Amino acid sequence: MDWLVSNGLGWLPWRYALGIAAVMVVLMLVTRAWPRYRFLSSSAGEVALLMTAYAAWQYAGSLTFGGFEDAAEAGLQLARLEELLGWPSGAAMQAQVLGHEWLMRLADTYYATAHITMFVITLAWVFLRHREDWPFTRTTVFIATGACLLIQYKPVAPPRLIPELGVVDTAARTGLSVYDAIPGANQYSAMPSVHIAWAAAVALLIIVIARSPWRWLALAHPLLTTWVVVVTGNHFLMDAAVAVVLLGGACAVSLAIPSQRPRRFREYLVRRATTQEQRELDQVSG
Repeated sequence: MDWLVSNGLGWLPWRYALGIAAVMVVLMLVTRAWPRYRFLSSSAGEVALLMTAYAAWQYAGSLTFGGFEDAAEAGLQLARLEELLGWPSGAAMQAQVLGHEWLMRLADTYYATAHITMFVITLAWVFLRHREDWPFTRTTVFIATGACLLIQYKPVAPPRLIPELGVVDTAARTGLSVYDAIPGANQYSAMPSVHIAWAAAVALLIIVIARSPWRWLALAHPLLTTWVVVVTGNHFLMDAAVAVVLLGGACAVSLAIPSQRPRRFREYLVRRATTQEQRELDQVSG
């Protein structure tokens, strides 16, 4: 895990993502002519689309429009708001890991690698096993990620870069900083947290799509991720809250578009319509 982080492989560089997208486009075009390879062709097209969107997100995230002189004050305002709401401070939450080197390293490694790993695995699971729910997945994820990116153009310093808060940069201590491994990464795009948006998306997709009663355990992923981003000093709790709200809005947009609705929601609408129709028939007959 340390090797992955130190070599910057926790986040795929946007140039590599574009290279993968180009290969997938070629594969899609080559296989499109043969009906027996239709699934492979469509799969390559979807991967190309995802990689292109990912590359655009990575590249756009490296762009800055100034305003860094106000980034620390913006972070302090979030800290004051959390205090007003009675939420625990990042320093208080971080105190539980500072005396444990192994726990700091575990949190920093999780921050660098787990969110993308779980996100990609979940997307692959939906695409390969629940293709009818893929439009909902793709639309919701694209809208949520895009909304996060737009807000991130307002520079907000993470807690670890605001000395007044007394929050330690744990990655600087452990040598597992993803920002050191990724040249040009914008460290002032802390609000909202894409880590949380994607972790919450993983839980949402599993809960909406899976049929097992154990699917609710997926909520542990965004909860653990929230703890990790706070104790590592990378985000405020407010960053996580805003990310979840944006994901909820993206989900609402997807549900409002009939072609993007997941199977479970369509089944619910059918049941409700059937029940309503039965009630109307009972009223007429009565």
